[in-house]
Formats: sequence, structure tokens, C-alpha cells
Amino acid sequence: MLDRKALLLLIGVLCILGNGQAAHVNAPDGYIVQDTIFPLQSGDYVAGFDRLPNNNFAAFVGNRVVEVTPGGYVSTLYEFNTPVFGSFVKVLDDKIYFGESSNGTIWRMSLDGTNPELIGTLENNFDMEFNSLGQAFVSANPGWAGQKVFYFDGKSDEIITGLLGYSGPLAFDSADNLIYATAWASGGDSILRFNADDVAGAIGPTSLTPADAEILVKPINCPYDMELDVYGNIFFSSGGAIYRLADGAGAPSSFAAVVNPYDYLTTVRYCAADNSISVLVGGESYGVISTILPVPEPSSLLGVALGLGLLTRALRKRREMP
Repeated sequence: MLDRKALLLLIGVLCILGNGQAAHVNAPDGYIVQDTIFPLQSGDYVAGFDRLPNNNFAAFVGNRVVEVTPGGYVSTLYEFNTPVFGSFVKVLDDKIYFGESSNGTIWRMSLDGTNPELIGTLENNFDMEFNSLGQAFVSANPGWAGQKVFYFDGKSDEIITGLLGYSGPLAFDSADNLIYATAWASGGDSILRFNADDVAGAIGPTSLTPADAEILVKPINCPYDMELDVYGNIFFSSGGAIYRLADGAGAPSSFAAVVNPYDYLTTVRYCAADNSISVLVGGESYGVISTILPVPEPSSLLGVALGLGLLTRALRKRREMP
């Protein structure tokens, strides 16, 4: 049992771990929220983001792909010559992938923004995801002729056709099954799971349809983005909330929601290193990425507090020196 002093010390450390201001997303029980807030230029829209290996974020802001530090410092990695509407940002190994739907281009560059390379085009692209083999898949609606999922290796190969609604998010589970969520589909939206072997077999002349999928949940309300954690839980954003589908089955439950009822949530990213969920908050005049982290164990908090106490004592002694 912690005594009163230890409890107050833990509370103080939690305050230090936060950013000293009210979060934009309510923390679920057992979690804390850290907001990354960064400035936007007039007319900018944040179209997506992903976490970089250095724990900064790569974000598509206006016609730029930028790096954002947890403290909100923004530096430009790549800038388009003309206005574009960003679709997605994905980080894989030492590369950043990003797409825009104004011209349908999909790009790749190094983590520091060097060596940008146009790797292909796919009209009205929306989301990109990689399986465990590093193969890229993109959801798109070319010519507004119907939502499809493509295997993308510079060229586009239809692997799933006949999907209802507008462009939806993609994800892969640990077995490389492809998870797809419909958006604004007639009859209600659903989360579908396509078997990994069927997906692999559809690379080439054949393709799959929704009839080949297992329905994990239906109906749900227009998911914008979706991620899986290492435990197989599916997290998806919809309106002003994030929902969790435990172990990819059953009924989704509310995980977190916006504080301001006029805000909304879009891109969702999971980080296995700290078991966190980061989400892009829209509706503000500035950029906000809220990261939802499990509350640290008391032992680790006491370790941090001890370190801070030793540092404070050393600084006090130094100040008292003649």
C-alpha cells in the first residue's frame, strides 16, 4: 500500500508525463492521453499521419508532408508544387509512403525526406496497408466506378471488387488476413475479413468480392480508419469516438471519445513499442494528434520519481555552492 507521500509523488509524475493542459480525447480507465499540438497555415487540412521510428510523427498537412515532434515543432519533408488533397501516410521500415487523391499519385521517400520517388498512380486512392511480406495494398475508387482494393507494386492489380459505399480503411491481422471496413454503404457498414490465402490467390487475373469475406460485425457507423493491436483487437474511428472490437469478434465497444462535441476523429495508428493508440483530432484551428497510453506501472513511476528527486537534490546542492 502506498503512503500519502508516495501517492502524491505518483500523481505529480503523471502530471509531468502529460503536457500540462486538458487533452482533446477522454482517457479510458487505465490510460492517460498525451496531445501533440502543432500550428496549421490558413486553409491547411491534416489528411493523415503515422509514427516515425524516432517517435515523431509524419503528417500530410495541406500540400506538404511534415515531421512533427511531440512538442509541436514542424519541419517540411516534402512539398507539392500545386495544391493537393492528401489521402494517407504510412511508415514502413526506413521509408515513408504517402498518397494524394487530387492526381492519384503515390510516393515513397526516406525518413528524412530525401530521395522522393513517384512509385505509381491510382485514382481516388484512400488508404494503404502492408502485410507481413511487405506487400502493399490500396483502397481506391477509380473513376468513381466502385470501391476496390488493389495489390500495388507500382502497377495496380484489382484483388477485391464490388465493395459498397465510398473508400474504406484497410488493415491486416497477424495471420495476414485482410480486414476491410465499408464506408457509407447502403444497408449499413460492416467490417469484413478476407482469408490470407484467398487474398494471395487473387493477385493476378482473379479477384474477390464481399461474398468471399467473413462479416466480423454489422452494422456499424461509417468507420474512417482502422488499426489492429498485437492482441488482435480492432480499433476504428467513427465520428467523435474510437471503438474497439475485442479479438476481432463480438460487438464493438466505445474506447475513447472527443472532449469537444464539435471535434471528430480520423486517422488511427497503433504503436506496439508502448501499446498506444494515436488518433488525429479534426475540428480545431490547429493540428492535434492524441496518443492514448496505458498508465505506467507504479514501480516504473517510482523509478522516474526517484530520478527526478535525485536531479532536484543535485540542482539544489549546486545552487547552494559558493
